[in-house]
Amino acid sequence: MKNSIITFLIILILGCNQTPVQISHTPQNKIIPTPKEINYLSNKMSLKLPRDIKIYLSEDSLMPIATIFMDQLNLLGIEYSLSYDIATNSTISLVLDDTLEVEEHRISTDQNIIISGGSYNAISAAMTSVLHLLEKNGEDDILFPLVKIRDFPDASYRGLLIDLARRWHTIETLKKLIDLSAFYKLNYMQLHLTDDQSFTFPSKAYPKLATKDSHYSKEELVDLVDYSKLRGITLIPEIDIPGHSKKFIETYPEIFSPKLKDWGKNMWGGDAINNVINIGSEEVYAAIDILLDEVIEVFHTSPYIHIGADEATIDNLEGDPLAEAMMKKENLGGDVHELYRHFIVRMNEMVKSKNKIMCIWEGFKREGKVQIPKDIIVFEFESLYNLPNHLVEDGYTLVNTSWVPLYVVGTGIEGGWIPRKWEPKKIYSWNMWQWDHYYYKSPASKKPIQLDKTPQVIGAQMCAWEQTDEGEIPSLRKRVPTFVERIWNTDYKLPFEEFYTNLDKSDHRLTAIIRNSEQDSLLVGYNILDDGNGVPIKAED
Repeated sequence: MKNSIITFLIILILGCNQTPVQISHTPQNKIIPTPKEINYLSNKMSLKLPRDIKIYLSEDSLMPIATIFMDQLNLLGIEYSLSYDIATNSTISLVLDDTLEVEEHRISTDQNIIISGGSYNAISAAMTSVLHLLEKNGEDDILFPLVKIRDFPDASYRGLLIDLARRWHTIETLKKLIDLSAFYKLNYMQLHLTDDQSFTFPSKAYPKLATKDSHYSKEELVDLVDYSKLRGITLIPEIDIPGHSKKFIETYPEIFSPKLKDWGKNMWGGDAINNVINIGSEEVYAAIDILLDEVIEVFHTSPYIHIGADEATIDNLEGDPLAEAMMKKENLGGDVHELYRHFIVRMNEMVKSKNKIMCIWEGFKREGKVQIPKDIIVFEFESLYNLPNHLVEDGYTLVNTSWVPLYVVGTGIEGGWIPRKWEPKKIYSWNMWQWDHYYYKSPASKKPIQLDKTPQVIGAQMCAWEQTDEGEIPSLRKRVPTFVERIWNTDYKLPFEEFYTNLDKSDHRLTAIIRNSEQDSLLVGYNILDDGNGVPIKAED
């Protein structure tokens, strides 16, 4: 072990008992999500850990995991000390093992706790499992069961979206959400940074984009990226274009605005807002190229860049001279929807040139002259523009973001909605290859679309839209772990009632770690423009 580890002592307190001992005790706590394999070597004995926990690290890079673990123990009221040791028979040994899969980890106990994993993130997840299983016995003792665990996720993508553009969130809340995500073994958090309401990313090249009093500094975001990385979470940035882009047009109309005054009608028949950037302008592509470089510099850990690309009122570009000129140049036949498809192709080429993978929301139709590339990732949510079975048949990679039951929406009543969220039991009945929707125009609303298992669906993401800063954790603390259970284990491991009993126990531990005990009602919300079953309600009703 290198000298840096030997000399890096957080606290060193010498006590009489420096090794764990076995004592009579029946383990009580459970791990969420449920491990693939867990074998209790004794249902009546546990390890009593010494007051000075010595940790062996096979590599220096694992040190942050140990530090975070001790910080969380202190938050749980377990005031033990930590030191590092060169001996593999320390209280806890953390060992990188390249014979294991990248997210696979193993935990075994006898006279000490040995943890091995295929990567930093795998060992970080294993230490989270240790946190779930630890118990306090009286005021002084900390116990860990005699156990052998082998665990790994079924889904490689396990995500949570946080909407920062419609509702401002403090950095403090975002860090607590990262802690919550890590506690339940998510590995991605998508930040919806821009929308019609605000632009929260600080661009140096286009400084007017950032919404006053509703944007983050570069330093804050870099710190958040690093904080996440140490906890096994990768932050994915989303810059929503070409629709949902009102702030682009308001702040730099000379670059982004189409040259029209009549923006047509929205889906409800009212006047549409000007929120679609001019994708017929080469100046727009040049500006986006610069902006993406800035975004990638900050979110340097992410292999993905999400560009939104959904719900764009492309018809509003009809008659625009730049759009018309580009359609002619690219032989698009004068159809602005083909220009939209061309935009997706151009953006994918741009993102790939930066060694990133492009993600988009379901938004393009199956039919079209311009072929949408297959090396993008489609986040399928409405089953309205394109069906998940069609996307799979056509060779696309999908992340399941099914409106029902994965959307957690906190829109106010003034918008014609009340909060729409689904209770844990509903979430638990869902599976990773199923899409459902409340909206009566979606084919998935009549009967959920159920696909056969396919590796083209790489995972799923819970999406928290329009949630207030203070309402985010209460809404997610029971829904996120229920969702993760269904993608960590795509086959059921436990009946819901048993799972939920385990969740109640882990939730108490989460309260201490994130310093927040608030819980929402967990009731289902409904859109007051329909009857909750997708049937529209007339105004006079």
